[in-house]
Amino acid sequence: MLIESAVYSIVSRWSTSMPSSRTKDKAHHGDILDISQDGQLDNLDTLKDRVIEGVFKASPGKRQIPIEVMYQGDGSDLYAAYSSSPAYYLYPAERWILQTYANEMTSFIADQSSIIELGAGSLEKTQVLLQAVAKAPQIVFGVDYYALDINREALVESLASLPTLKKVKCHGLFGTYNNGLHHIATLRRRNDVEQVPHVFMWLGSSIGNLAVEGAVGMVKSIAEVMVDGDMILIGIDGWTSDKSINAAYEPADKLVLNTLRNANEILGHAVFDMSKFVYSTQVNRLGGRNECSCMASETIELNYGGETVQMERGERILVVPSYKYTDEQVIDMVKAAGCLEVVQRFGTPDDAEVQYGVWMWRKVTRQ
Repeated sequence: MLIESAVYSIVSRWSTSMPSSRTKDKAHHGDILDISQDGQLDNLDTLKDRVIEGVFKASPGKRQIPIEVMYQGDGSDLYAAYSSSPAYYLYPAERWILQTYANEMTSFIADQSSIIELGAGSLEKTQVLLQAVAKAPQIVFGVDYYALDINREALVESLASLPTLKKVKCHGLFGTYNNGLHHIATLRRRNDVEQVPHVFMWLGSSIGNLAVEGAVGMVKSIAEVMVDGDMILIGIDGWTSDKSINAAYEPADKLVLNTLRNANEILGHAVFDMSKFVYSTQVNRLGGRNECSCMASETIELNYGGETVQMERGERILVVPSYKYTDEQVIDMVKAAGCLEVVQRFGTPDDAEVQYGVWMWRKVTRQ
């Protein structure tokens, strides 16, 4: 199906002498630096507050559990199993794009760059790009690749799975997106750290898990730690048929329902009775997204800290919003950032049912 390109054009190395870290895990390619706060993710405590706010303070129809809760515990393993489902079109579409255009993508990456991947995951698709980087003619001295993830155990395993590449030195960063961006900003203010080109990778259409305002805010946060010439390589899902979208998200039942178990762990109390919830996925075109939720199978009461809410049968707690974007909406997002330009879009064919794009953006400070 995915045979030809629908590519069109539209329009500095992070020092390996990193500051000492509190905790270092040995991985196949080097150390994993703990950039979290005192060995804990900077939002772990606030996750409890966000769960309480999203469930007990929200009105019916507005209840939501932060998606970060889904990835706690064995959530990363469940996600890996889910994303390998044949119906989950986002994964093979993005992999096809990377395999088809890796050489063209890497032609924009300068020698001695630092490549920072936000939410690294299994790194299976990342290998495709790193192998192309290692063979790129402009890469003489090599690049440093940093995999950032909130699951330390999964990060160790993923880095160990990477092949050894002569011109690519791999590192792990344990922490959240905010931890990572703060870490980079700190390094860029230091006179004793060599300043090199940066390439940020944010694959898997993870940006789709944020509401539009949040997505723009995150893009701005990344842009703030960039300097002119730095790049962002970002995967963004477009719209396809409701049938294909439903088929893609139906296998996510174990992953999404497991979020309730993780929430119970975070709250330290069995607030959610797993036997009284079922999985629900629905396309919300008016809202611009697909919604994966935990739905009450009967009328239930949730109790925590002296607060009680009643959920009627059929009421949902949203876990995974997956926003879809047209190309025009992506370009609007870039404009909203105020300091980025579109370099190129690499995508599935124009006539393919699945419309998925891997976009390359560049920081440009306009005078």
